[in-house]
Amino acid sequence: MQADQKQSFILITGVSSGIGYDAVRFLTDKGYFVIGSVRKPEDLERIEKEFPDNFKGVLFDVRDKESIAAAKQEVENLLNGRSLTALINNAGLSIPGPISMIPDEDFRIQMEVNLFGVRNVTNAFLPLLGMDLNFKGIPGKIINISSLSGVINSPFSGSYCVSKHALESLGEIYRRELMMFGIDVISIQPGPIKSDIWEKNLGLMNLYKGTAYDQYAEIADKIISTAEKEALPTETISRLIHKIITSNKPKVSYMVSRNKFLMHLAKRMPPRLLDKLIWKRLNK
Repeated sequence: MQADQKQSFILITGVSSGIGYDAVRFLTDKGYFVIGSVRKPEDLERIEKEFPDNFKGVLFDVRDKESIAAAKQEVENLLNGRSLTALINNAGLSIPGPISMIPDEDFRIQMEVNLFGVRNVTNAFLPLLGMDLNFKGIPGKIINISSLSGVINSPFSGSYCVSKHALESLGEIYRRELMMFGIDVISIQPGPIKSDIWEKNLGLMNLYKGTAYDQYAEIADKIISTAEKEALPTETISRLIHKIITSNKPKVSYMVSRNKFLMHLAKRMPPRLLDKLIWKRLNK
């Protein structure tokens, strides 16, 4: 569809479900024109039917620079000289497993999507956010959907934690390197959020049955089910994204959790003590 000349444009990666999908719903309702990426043509068709107004879907995999470049050209044509108000790096995945046993290929995919993918997309769209010393408009914001796992390490989700810790570092470096252009970079660090990521992870620890971690493979699905019950609604993140976009002075990071106080406490806790508490809870 054609965009209004006065609309603000937001690009979100990974909008087929979960946080990305709800952000499209929320922000289009607020009057923004949202451009959302998906990997599958059938998802592109479905999403564009579900959001006939203020939305344009683009097809790319965050690991594929060629498809990103093609999508960037589509977006540039749509903008027609205008700039992006925000880039929201949401696309990601979680592959559980003991760090000593997770297959190398799974570990590599985890990094390629959650870390390299963010860099691929960010670098491609920086010019449309105002990375130009001659840029005359209002510079855009970059919002990275990180995780509490980028702050606190949890056993059996090590590859995910490593990717999100690296994402936190990547975002901080971008923020300091892009200050000269006025482009801000903000991290959202959610705990459990209602999403189909839980269903996707059910049974994945069964790969490690018969190993030294057999008993934890047995209880993994129970842990996932408990986390799903405690998960916050996706709109919690959508509202926060909107708050950041409209703020003149957003914080550099936002922790989102039902137990925010405990998470902040855990960040400051002596590591050996935190080790013991995590191990005790895991074996409870």
